[in-house]
Amino acid sequence: MKDVIIVKLQLSEYFNLKLIRRKKTEMLKQTLTILTLLIMTSVGFAQSIPSGTGRIEALANSPFILDAATDIQNNPAWNTQYRNYTFGDIGRNLVTGSDFQLSDQFAGVTFGVGKQWNLGMVINKRRDSWDLFNADTVLGPNRVGVSAPIVPFHGLIGYMMNKNTSIGLAPYITSWSQEHTDTDTSGSAFQSDFSSSSIGATLGILHMIKKGWIEGAVGFQMNKYKSIFTQAGTTQTVENNGGIGLSVNLRAWMYPKTGSKVAVVPVLGFSTYSFDNKLTAGTITRLGNKYSWLNVNGGVGLNWPVVDDIQLAFGMGVTYNSAKAEGQDSTILPAGSSAKSTDLIAPVYNFAGETRIADWLTARFGFSRSVDMSKVETVRGTTVIDKQTLASNPVNTISLGAGFHFGRFSLDATVSERWLKHGVNFISGGDHDLFGVISASYNFNK
Repeated sequence: MKDVIIVKLQLSEYFNLKLIRRKKTEMLKQTLTILTLLIMTSVGFAQSIPSGTGRIEALANSPFILDAATDIQNNPAWNTQYRNYTFGDIGRNLVTGSDFQLSDQFAGVTFGVGKQWNLGMVINKRRDSWDLFNADTVLGPNRVGVSAPIVPFHGLIGYMMNKNTSIGLAPYITSWSQEHTDTDTSGSAFQSDFSSSSIGATLGILHMIKKGWIEGAVGFQMNKYKSIFTQAGTTQTVENNGGIGLSVNLRAWMYPKTGSKVAVVPVLGFSTYSFDNKLTAGTITRLGNKYSWLNVNGGVGLNWPVVDDIQLAFGMGVTYNSAKAEGQDSTILPAGSSAKSTDLIAPVYNFAGETRIADWLTARFGFSRSVDMSKVETVRGTTVIDKQTLASNPVNTISLGAGFHFGRFSLDATVSERWLKHGVNFISGGDHDLFGVISASYNFNK
């Protein structure tokens, strides 16, 4: 009897365990089904936002196309439209001495704080005109031991005033310094102190209108460098006066009539920069040249989404550039002497387009061409004028690119035209990069 009871209990336990396992299996199947649906849903609704240097250069730097990374950096008010978004450049050229590093790398991120505020930053992206200091080949920073500032930091602060208007502020700071103490061959001690910096900010506004928008941004920067050399009680200082840069950029996106899919995109920009150098050694002061730059540009184009997967943009523009150096010291460029160059670049043709070949692949192309009417004028007692009219250099007027998209992630790059002509390495034996500059972005917005 006991044996029968034991057998019954064993059978009962067996069937109970089987039932439990069946339930667990069904629950596991249900869980996996739900997870699969969630993943499919997230992939379906999560969308990448392709942008960056790799995309905009493939589109011939067209101002008539929206590009998240470019627009955020030009006008910080755009970070309210691209919330919870990270972007950057993986790089462009090989770093000297390494086959595993690339140059021109930077990274940026924006994230929403509540419903109205947006914060972010861009690290390691140069946004100043500091390199123009080296136009002075006598007292320029390269000649007196000063290096360019390092680790540029670009803050991003955005605020949505209402559903139609956003403002943004982007403070910019970068600096470098070096101190050195040593003795020369005669045993005399000397000390050198070098420093460089750029600080400034960009203030932007973005206002939505019916089926379009208007934007404006004003940028201000102060650039500074100083070289101090002390030996035997004598101090020599080389530094710059001025170094102030100012820029204003305006752009709009408007539809001429109700129901129109083609947007009219006018653009207008202005920038100026100036400085002069001086050397001070005791009671002696030596002045470098006065330098100034001016840029004015404008244009109008059309943005046309032909179909859902094809977008075209084309337009024309004009650019005026002026650069001037005025002498202040007879040992460099005598007072009253000057050298000036102007460029009227008109017309500037720009044509760009991109199309989705597959859900994960986008092809891009761009074309830019212009006519440069330049004038060079040097004054040194008598005036010498050299005028010439010439077409822009045909190299790189056609650009190609590709974008690779995987859910929320996007990888965008320019494609080497030379690689296409030369062929892959195992066929041609030539070592050429497939991509020029590569950008990456990830949209982690909910």
